[in-house]
Amino acid sequence: MKKFLVAAAVAIAAPVAMMGTAPAALAQAEGEYKIPTPPAGKGQVIFYRTGGLSGAALGCAVFDVGATDKLSSLGAGRYFVLVSDPGPRSFTVKSLETKDALALEIEEGETQFVRCKIKSGFMSGRADIAPSTEAEFRGKYKSPKLVDADDMSEAVKATNYP
Repeated sequence: MKKFLVAAAVAIAAPVAMMGTAPAALAQAEGEYKIPTPPAGKGQVIFYRTGGLSGAALGCAVFDVGATDKLSSLGAGRYFVLVSDPGPRSFTVKSLETKDALALEIEEGETQFVRCKIKSGFMSGRADIAPSTEAEFRGKYKSPKLVDADDMSEAVKATNYP
């Protein structure tokens, strides 16, 4: 019985101990994650990738239109937060077969959501980027996983791994 109680105490305490090292992008609050507000004078976009079997081995590389350096790569079931100055901004995703783009108007104090999905293609999957909603994001992810730090640009890493 003592072993069971010790194991239960460790199981309960372990997630609490690990929370101190977790990224602060989406903070946990009483069983639900809290989406942070953007810094003063900024807006933010939460990019996420749906999971599933289609294109599971492929990443969804997100770029600013015209840029050669990616903002981040989204693996299946992952997300990242991009803090941005207000104004128009365009993004693109690239895969072997296609390139898709999305233009957004980022407003101060606003959080927008963008979904990347890998669709079936002729030789490999095709990345598709589209606007989304907080309800859709929350519906897909009960416990969202942040993109690994080594898959982010330095600017995006600074926001997601403070």
